[in-house]
Amino acid sequence: MHISIAGSPGSGKSTVCAILNAKYGFPIYSTGAIQREIALEHGVSTLEMNQIMARDLSFDHMIDSKVSEISVERQNETVIFDSRMAWKFAKNSFKVYVAVDPFVAAERVMGEPRGEEENYTDLEEAERRLIERGQLENERFQEIYGVDNLDPLNYDLVIDSTYMTPGEVASVIYEKFQAYCEAKAL
Repeated sequence: MHISIAGSPGSGKSTVCAILNAKYGFPIYSTGAIQREIALEHGVSTLEMNQIMARDLSFDHMIDSKVSEISVERQNETVIFDSRMAWKFAKNSFKVYVAVDPFVAAERVMGEPRGEEENYTDLEEAERRLIERGQLENERFQEIYGVDNLDPLNYDLVIDSTYMTPGEVASVIYEKFQAYCEAKAL
């Protein structure tokens, strides 16, 4: 059984994935890291890359096909998919969505270096651009796949990280994942 973790930009999902990896040894496949690499290769920001991807759907299809492929190839182990769309493409996956207040997300991303592709002048700009990025991504997913990435019914667990540490979020996810696996085994 795999774990797919989606979430709002700045929700801490990648940090939570890293904690689950460190604590339980689950390997991580991050589509966001791949998208940031592609943006860097093209010399554009993550937001600009989302705009490019809205016109050139081959990037999404390539990334999402890889999620599906890895989930099948590694079906006998737990892989964490750090991806906004893995809930749809990863086979046998416990689907998690990590939500966060947009202002808290902006504070988080301003507080940690994310490279030149995600530089903001102030909290208001960070909040505005993170919201815009999330909206652009969801619009793209609706157009490509006909799904609403923000619909809580897509997930087995929705957790708000606004007032939780990443360690607390990771603990809740692991606990719920264990219970989900036990229920599936019955």
